Amino acid sequence: MKRLTVFWFPFSCSFLYRFLHTGVMSDVHVTEHLARIGILLDYSSGRLLFFNAERGLVLFAIRHKFTDAAYPAFALEKAGVLTLCTGMELPEFVKHS
Repeated sequence: MKRLTVFWFPFSCSFLYRFLHTGVMSDVHVTEHLARIGILLDYSSGRLLFFNAERGLVLFAIRHKFTDAAYPAFALEKAGVLTLCTGMELPEFVKHS
């Protein structure tokens, strides 16, 4: 799988999340600050989802046939704090999709 990059831009009344994958840029505007973003990789079904972890709303999804191992990597462009939580319970919207 090619690299997927996510950018976050705060504005006065909204927030922009920009997803860049295989040269295609997708913009998602939200009106609330997301304190937690969930990432769900369903390797066998070929789905990668980014979602609002509090409300269970999907921000971005891609389909990809995985043939090799997937290696997550996280980085901050500027100094700050990034907290990773693993082993979250599956959100209800995923259980029923």
